[in-house]
Amino acid sequence: MSSVIQLNSISIKNETNCGYCNGGKSNKLWVTSGFYCYKMKVDEYQQLMDRGWRRCGVYYYRPALAQSCCQAYALRVVASKFQLRLTHEKVLKRIMRIKPVVLDNNNVPLQQEQKDQIQNNAITDLIKQQIQTDLDLSDLIILPKVGQQYTFKSIQYKEEDHIKYFKYIIINTLQKITKQQLNQTFAIEKEEHSNLLYQNFINSISELQIYEILLIKGYLNKVESDWVFGCNLIPYIYSKITTILKNLNLTFLKLEENNKYIELIQNQLLNLGFDFKISEQDHQLLIKTPQTLKEKILKSNVLYYLQKFDFQSNHPQETQTKKHHQIQIKWVKAQFQDDSFEVYKKYQKSVHDKERVSKMSYINFVCVDALDSQELGCWHMKYYLENQLIAVGVVDLLPQSVSSVYFFYDPDYKKYSLGVYGVLSEIEYIQKKQISSPQLQYYYMGFYIMDSKKMAYKAEYTPCELLCPRTYRWVSLTKQIKEKIEKITVYVQDVGLVDQREQENGQNMNIDRCTIDDMSFLDVDIENFIQQNVKISQAGKQFTISQLKKNYQQYFMNLFKDFLKKIGQELMKEFLFAIN
Repeated sequence: MSSVIQLNSISIKNETNCGYCNGGKSNKLWVTSGFYCYKMKVDEYQQLMDRGWRRCGVYYYRPALAQSCCQAYALRVVASKFQLRLTHEKVLKRIMRIKPVVLDNNNVPLQQEQKDQIQNNAITDLIKQQIQTDLDLSDLIILPKVGQQYTFKSIQYKEEDHIKYFKYIIINTLQKITKQQLNQTFAIEKEEHSNLLYQNFINSISELQIYEILLIKGYLNKVESDWVFGCNLIPYIYSKITTILKNLNLTFLKLEENNKYIELIQNQLLNLGFDFKISEQDHQLLIKTPQTLKEKILKSNVLYYLQKFDFQSNHPQETQTKKHHQIQIKWVKAQFQDDSFEVYKKYQKSVHDKERVSKMSYINFVCVDALDSQELGCWHMKYYLENQLIAVGVVDLLPQSVSSVYFFYDPDYKKYSLGVYGVLSEIEYIQKKQISSPQLQYYYMGFYIMDSKKMAYKAEYTPCELLCPRTYRWVSLTKQIKEKIEKITVYVQDVGLVDQREQENGQNMNIDRCTIDDMSFLDVDIENFIQQNVKISQAGKQFTISQLKKNYQQYFMNLFKDFLKKIGQELMKEFLFAIN
C-alpha cells in the first residue's frame, strides 16, 4: 500500500519565525515546504531524508536554503566508522559516577548518600550558630574536594538571574536619556548628526555586559569585598560615541575631561534597584552583592568546613569504595506513558521555560507512530537509573539508518550531559545491530546549521556527511566544505537576493556537480511525467490529473511540478495524493 499524502496540506513555501536565530540574522524568515502523511512507509521516509526532508509527528518538512534566514543542511553520521572524542569520553566517565537523585520536602534535588551523611551531624548546629544565617538541608551538601576555591558559578544559586536583573534595570534606566540631553552633552547642532549619535547610544546600551570581579575563597565568615559585579558601560558607550564623532570630524573631549557626560550617566543611575558606585580610577560601574547572594557565599564556606571535618575526623583511615550505578535502556514502541510525560514536562519547563505543556501536544509530537511498520518505525529509548526514568530518546528505526527525532531528560541530572550520552547510545545501538543487519549504516541527526549553537554541535560526531542540496549526494564534512558553506551563508544573508539573481550570480551550493538521476529533470517532460504517474484519490476512487475538472488541472499541475522537484521521480510515482 502506498503512503497517502494529504493533497490539500502540501505547502511549497511556508514562512514562519525562525526557532534558531529568532530573526537575528536578517529580515528573512524560516522557509519550508511541507505536507501531512498519517502513515509513511519506512523505505519511503528513508528516501525523503535523502532528499533533505524530516518529520515532526505526521508533518514532513524540508527547509528552503536560499530563501531561509538559516542554512540548514541534512546531516548523518557513518556509525560504523564513528570516532569518540575526548569530550565524549569525559561524558561516559561522568555517567559512570551517576547517582540517583531524590527530592526533599521543598522539591530540592538531593543525592541520597549525601543526605544520609549530613543528617544528625553534630558540627552542623555549631556552624549554624557561628554564621548566624538560616541554612536548610539542601545547602549542606558535602562538596567532592577539600580546599577548592569557590567562584560564584560553583555556589548553588542562579547567577544568570542576578545578571539579567542588573542588565534589565540598567538598560531601562539609560534608555530614558533623551536626544536633547545628548545634544547638550556633546554640543551637537545638525539634526542628522543628532539622530546618528542617539541611535548609536541606544545600540551601545543593549550591548553592555555584566561580569564578575571577585573570587571568593573558603574562609569562614569572611567576604573579601562587597563589590562583586562590574559593568564597563561608561567607557564603552563613550568610546562608541567618540568613534562616531571622529568620523563626522567633530571635536570631543577625553572621557576624564567630559564631566557633563559622566554626570549625565551618574544622575540617570541614581535610583537603581540595587547598590552601586562608579570607580574613580577607570569609571567602571561596580555593583554591590545582594544580601541573598552574600548568604549563599557564607553557606558555601560551611560546605568547606563540613567536608574538612568529615574527612579528617570521621574517616581518617577508611578507604571508601565507590558504587557505580548502571543506566538501563528499555525500548518501547512509540506511545503515551505517564512517566515519560512527567519527565517531558519537567524538561520543557527547565530548558525551554514552558510552564504548561498539554498532553495532546506531547502525543502529537513524539507519541504518534507515523511510520508504517511493526518492527521498525518510531520507538522510545527509555533510560532508567535504579527504576527511575531519567531520559527518553525518540528515534525512527529504518532499514538503512536510525533517525534521531527528539531527546529529553530530567533536569535534575543536567550535569551528567545526558543529551550527549543519548547520541552515543543511539550510535552504539547501530554498531551492535550491524552484525545482524549489515545494511544498517547511518545515524541521521537532522539539520546542521553552522552558525547556530543549537545545531552546530552535530559536526562533533565524526565522520559525518552533509547532503548537497543541489546534487543530492552525501559529501564528507571536511574543512574545505565548511569554508564553502560559510561563504554561502554570508551570501544568502543579502536579503535583496531573489531567485533570478541567484541563477545569474550562482549561489555555488553545488558541492558535487553530478546530480543523482532521481532528482535530475533535464531530459524529463515534467508535465507528461505528472500526467502518467501521479495518482490522486478521493472517496476511495483513483484519478489522474487529466480526469480532474479543467479549472483544477492547471492549479494541481503547477503544484505537482514544484513538489516533484523536492521529492524526486521515484516517490512521486509511489505516493498516493488524497483529496479530503
